[in-house]
Amino acid sequence: MQDWWLDALCGESWDVLLKEQDNRIIASLPYFIQKKYCFKSILPPHLTPINALWISYENGMNLTTRYSFEIEVMDYFAKELDKLNLSYYCQKFHYKITNWLGFYWNGFQQTTYYTYRIEDISDLEQVNRNINSRKRKLIRNTMESIIVDEDISNEDFYKLLSMSFERQHKTLPYSFETFERMERACSERGVSKKLVAKDRQGNKCAVMYLVFSNNVCYTLASGADPVYRDSGAMALLNWKSIETASLMQMKEIDFTGSMMQNVEKFLRFYGAKQTPYFLIEKHYSKLYSHLKKIR
Repeated sequence: MQDWWLDALCGESWDVLLKEQDNRIIASLPYFIQKKYCFKSILPPHLTPINALWISYENGMNLTTRYSFEIEVMDYFAKELDKLNLSYYCQKFHYKITNWLGFYWNGFQQTTYYTYRIEDISDLEQVNRNINSRKRKLIRNTMESIIVDEDISNEDFYKLLSMSFERQHKTLPYSFETFERMERACSERGVSKKLVAKDRQGNKCAVMYLVFSNNVCYTLASGADPVYRDSGAMALLNWKSIETASLMQMKEIDFTGSMMQNVEKFLRFYGAKQTPYFLIEKHYSKLYSHLKKIR
């Protein structure tokens, strides 16, 4: 939700709605605009698991005041979004946003998604004990044949990301140029790491991209060469991401979730907490909605 991130991922195709009070900003809603054919939509940017509402709360707010304030803010933004002449609106909210009534009462819809988080990674031994025993054994065994380092080019990293999609007969939804812009912006600020798992012959088996923000490590993107799918490399990378985040003095790690059944099970085994968050949307164009369903 920071301007440099949006610049990197959205270019000039982003804007922000602001709510002000007493000459100060009390809430903001940055958004990415996609214009395609005759349709204008607000959508989640690529590589951005969270991008929606930010609210500044006053100290000492009781629950009654807090709920009223949230509803007021959301009602304001809902009405401002309605003025943008959109075909479709869709954003993913931070898991701490649990009250969406201001949007609901303005005709918006909500779908619950899940992410998996380890809330305290300061004690790695405790984190390790909470991992599924079979997963712990797999990680230990994998350490004998796979090493993890950061020596990989952007081109090779992106190639491995693409392989996971190709295995499913899909195309990686963002271009190499988009990935490189993000990587450059993160590297300049020292808020990211590229991890790569290699076998003893130096073959690159799998990769994982980490981003650090506000004491949280996000496992933003990962991919693997199908040839080494059963090597345990991805399991080891998840553990190394926890270790890396702890060394970077992060307080928690967010695996950024997945609603895909095979991926969800993989993340759950790390003893992470299942955490719901909201996808808020509104359909303005019947034609757009119809085309979206049959795509």
